[in-house]
Amino acid sequence: MRAIIRTAILFASCIVAAGCSNGGKTEEAQPASDTKGQKQTEEKVSTVSQKEEEEQTHTMSIQLGQAASTAEELAQFPPGQLTKEFSIDQETSMWVGQEVHADIREDFLNEMKPILESTKDPEDLYAVFLHLLGGARYQEVVEPFVHFSPAFKEPVLPEPYEITAEGKPAAIPSKAIILLDASSSMLLQADGKLKMDTAKSAVKGFAATIGSESDVSLYVYGHAGTQNKSDKTLSCGTIDEVYPLSKYKEKEFEQAVDSVKASGWTPLAGAIKQARLDHEKTEEDLTLYIVSDGAETCDGNPVEEAKAFAELSKERHVNVIGFQVDQEAESQLKQVAEAGNGTYLAADSLEEMTDGISKMWLPSDLDLVSLMYFKADAWPKTMAHDKVRRLATSARDLIRVESYRFAGAAKLLEGEGLIDQATKDELLGIAERHREQYDQMIDALEEEKDTLIQDESDRIDKKIDDYMERIEKLKKEQGK
Repeated sequence: MRAIIRTAILFASCIVAAGCSNGGKTEEAQPASDTKGQKQTEEKVSTVSQKEEEEQTHTMSIQLGQAASTAEELAQFPPGQLTKEFSIDQETSMWVGQEVHADIREDFLNEMKPILESTKDPEDLYAVFLHLLGGARYQEVVEPFVHFSPAFKEPVLPEPYEITAEGKPAAIPSKAIILLDASSSMLLQADGKLKMDTAKSAVKGFAATIGSESDVSLYVYGHAGTQNKSDKTLSCGTIDEVYPLSKYKEKEFEQAVDSVKASGWTPLAGAIKQARLDHEKTEEDLTLYIVSDGAETCDGNPVEEAKAFAELSKERHVNVIGFQVDQEAESQLKQVAEAGNGTYLAADSLEEMTDGISKMWLPSDLDLVSLMYFKADAWPKTMAHDKVRRLATSARDLIRVESYRFAGAAKLLEGEGLIDQATKDELLGIAERHREQYDQMIDALEEEKDTLIQDESDRIDKKIDDYMERIEKLKKEQGK
């Protein structure tokens, strides 16, 4: 029966396109002498047409499948052929009734009439509803919901007695510049999170800590354009200081971090050079902190640029965190740190990244009061839950509008005398079951994300508790 439906739709599409094989023109009689050539041509056309129809039928079979059975499938579900241009406002409106929108009503009836000549089976008709009238914005709304994970600011917990290789207390720079890699590779997953989100969490925590004694700046690179070759010039030439070197202000700094979107190439050399040029006249000690997951891809020489940065003053350093890098990238990043009179750290997880930041960069001062405040701050958790609520509500609105449209389609077909009341009632029943199934999927996804938020919050709290317990023990041992 599915094959009959697909054939009917292909046939209807052919009519709308004004003829499949003839361009809508009437055939003319061929000369008798050309009979052989005509036959060969017809055979070729028949073979090509059959192949094209098989390809179209295969595509249509995917589009005319069952409703999504998981939230992941729903996030990738194709929009309806007649609704794909509908805006997010249309698809989530509170004022939508059980109807087929006036702009597509006539097209819908024209598509359905030839199909109804072949079948009036409710299951088959509902498959056509999905194909023609399915929700237009599932990917836009549900995909971010599926991939949502809380990106809480990670607490960076400094060791109380930092010692350098020379046996001296680790120095805190007067000014710290963070270079954050936002190239397309940062969109990959690491431990269930986007690498970009992990890097952002670590950078926020580091800035909050070092910002108590140092001026802070944030540069981003790789955030312009895409990884396509056509965007290489744009991506490689765009390095932005999104938080100018100044006193640390939490709200402004975190807004700057959150605004960064990973997308393009990796102009590491250009970023180091830009930081050097912008702060060439800075006389105080200045340290560059690079958070990157890959090597240079814009034909620059980051090793030479790191050397040039450090040569301006003996109080200048280039420290590097290589986050889940391959062997080639690690080799280059180690050379960058060495040339910049700094330190390289390899990190494969968020824990390693923040622990490494603590060992490499943070002051020996320990402010337990601020850590208690960090732990007690419920606002990030509240905001994360609120985002989950909003994503879930938008998804349910999409489901409701789609369901209403399907119900309107069934009533319209009955009103036009194309189906009987029994068929309409069965279609309404399928639409309601479909809506309940989708709502349950969103309910389960919402619960999953709420649990994820709680687990992440508990993990951070435990990390702080364990740290504070250890530090208190050290204090007692030292008699302080």
